Amino acid sequence: MSRFGEAVPYDGTAVRPAYDSLPDPVQALIESELGGTPTDIRVAGGGFTGGFAARLRAGSGTELFVKAAGPELPYVLASYRQEAKVHPALPEGVPAPSLHFAADVHQWIVLGFEAVDGRAASLPIDPGDLDLMLRAWAEAAELLTPAPRSLLDLGISEVPIDGYLHRFGAARAGEIEPFPLPPALDGRLAELAEIESGVDEAMASDSVMHFDLRPDNMIIGADRAWICDWNWLQVHSTWFDTVGLLNVAHGDGHDAEGLFWAHPTAKGVTAEQLDAVLASYTGYYLSQAQAPQIPGVSPYIRRHQRWCGLAAADWLAKRRGW
Repeated sequence: MSRFGEAVPYDGTAVRPAYDSLPDPVQALIESELGGTPTDIRVAGGGFTGGFAARLRAGSGTELFVKAAGPELPYVLASYRQEAKVHPALPEGVPAPSLHFAADVHQWIVLGFEAVDGRAASLPIDPGDLDLMLRAWAEAAELLTPAPRSLLDLGISEVPIDGYLHRFGAARAGEIEPFPLPPALDGRLAELAEIESGVDEAMASDSVMHFDLRPDNMIIGADRAWICDWNWLQVHSTWFDTVGLLNVAHGDGHDAEGLFWAHPTAKGVTAEQLDAVLASYTGYYLSQAQAPQIPGVSPYIRRHQRWCGLAAADWLAKRRGW
């Protein structure tokens, strides 16, 4: 049990369909790419969406990590389609499993990735694992700055910061219902909205960000880590993702503050900018944690969001002396 309630089992959050439940044309495509019927199927335990994701091995020994989604999960289908589009355009050297194939079949999208020799991250985070994750992100961020032409040509761009990162401002303006805050933040809505208002300027940068960097979107190997789920790239500050990764580490008891300022992506970041991003994370997660459960999504999603929101609130409160 952590300071913010029971920690989410990041390696066991997923609710996914079985391989045998996939449509026959989808199975036929997978088996064609794999070179035979899977004899070993290891469904991914991590993740919050309900898409199929598993490490498959044929009798020949060929292995692939396969993701698939159909029209009954339109948000997952759109996510996987975007990943199929973006992944081949990532700069060479970005620490991500290579994409072997992507195909549409029977209104489904199917992706086959390199089956890297690693495991899902879990809580509590081992310090060595955290170091591997931070190193992998430093390598990726360097290759994503400035924004690579290969990604810009796909339409990856600097889109306006959406309302999800201005939840305190929306609550102050009466645009959304107020949401519960931890004691250190009680009575500080106006102050939080003011701090949060700096997030647009803080995120402005000629870099491509992952926009969903957390331990559950990484694979840990013996001496390296790989970053997965390149679905929602935008042209913004890479250090925003560093904060997202380290927010989980903070909630887990690590020195997120020291690790952040020591990370290459933090170069040039001001204290006010870090506070703005932490306020945005806090407002987003705590407000989302109040929303109804989404059909087809992991039952852990709201607990995950509340835990992350409380961690961000705690990090921000410590920085502000609240």
